[in-house]
Amino acid sequence: MKKRHIALLGMPACGKSTMGRKLAQLFSMPFVDTDAFIVTQTGKTVNAIFDEQGEEGFRKLERQTLEHLLSLSDPAIIAVGGGTPCFFDNMSLINANAFTIYLKIDAENLFPRLARDKRRPLVKDKSSEELMKYIADTLNIRKPYYEQADLTILNS
Repeated sequence: MKKRHIALLGMPACGKSTMGRKLAQLFSMPFVDTDAFIVTQTGKTVNAIFDEQGEEGFRKLERQTLEHLLSLSDPAIIAVGGGTPCFFDNMSLINANAFTIYLKIDAENLFPRLARDKRRPLVKDKSSEELMKYIADTLNIRKPYYEQADLTILNS
């Protein structure tokens, strides 16, 4: 199967949306952020979905969104949520249908970006110490999934 889409993977705040918009403009392709798509489709913020349905409910919506976007016949640049590749068989699904790019960033460069963004449900209530530990731990857990990407780009 020919890969029609380009999917950007990586931790929250690593630059997927910024890079996605630039690639979309460069290749004259539409850009879709899966989180923004879910918000538009449900009329609820990601935080509200987490509050109402928990992470499991959000991950199910994320999977449905992924299946929908990857089935579209017109090629698109898709920025997937940071945890998306780590649930169900999402990484296999993404790799089967898109050229995947992992935007790799280390914990030290990611910390200030996440520290100033209180909208993200998994980090919004953490102290500085808790946030740094969360980033390091999460990077270690997600690394095997992200490293299945077709291309890795260091992003600082």
